[in-house]
Amino acid sequence: MVVFWYNIKTMKPLVFLSFFLLFLFFPFSVKADNFSHLQIFEGYDPNTEILIKGKIKNVQILPENNFVVLDLEREGKIYKVILGPQWFVNEEKINIEPGEEVIIKGSKFFSEKRGPFILTNTLYSINKERIYYLRTKDFKPRWKKKKLRGF
Repeated sequence: MVVFWYNIKTMKPLVFLSFFLLFLFFPFSVKADNFSHLQIFEGYDPNTEILIKGKIKNVQILPENNFVVLDLEREGKIYKVILGPQWFVNEEKINIEPGEEVIIKGSKFFSEKRGPFILTNTLYSINKERIYYLRTKDFKPRWKKKKLRGF
């Protein structure tokens, strides 16, 4: 039976080398195409803010992060519009359905995997004559101040 005895000086380089090889072969980097809650928090850029009017074609929930996303059609083109986490949309009673006409004020956001999105600041439902505020005056998501459920 062979017993290996290591002292602290020989263990340090081995531990360092093990972690280096682990991260080399299994990188744990966050890619832009799998955007996170943090990217949505910080991703709003007032310099890219636009106002867009269109008709809702579809309402979906992204499975990887539970964001509610609208497919907004304008002049034959579909725009992806992020409202916020599903729990927040439900709590604020934002009931948007396909066929509704809306005006979105939001910032452009790009995902490599999914393409361009619009991060919603305000949403005006023309049919219901109602305004929904999704961001504060300093462009932070309103759900950030609420209980951080599911984060």
